[in-house]
Amino acid sequence: MNNPTTVTELMAEAANALIRRDPHRLEELERISRGWMQTRDEELAQIILLQAMAEAADLLIDTSSEIESA
Repeated sequence: MNNPTTVTELMAEAANALIRRDPHRLEELERISRGWMQTRDEELAQIILLQAMAEAADLLIDTSSEIESA
């Protein structure tokens, strides 16, 4: 997997990780985004979003996605 370098790539990768029910990738994306040059507000928004997505992925781990082909 490639590391995203833009917010667009980060969001696309995060969506795919949630579809795959992959909380570990979402945690990795959180670590990646923490190293970006951005405002504190942007960083906090991304961190909260990725943490919520990781929690959702954990809760949905045994449920298949209707959009797995993404």
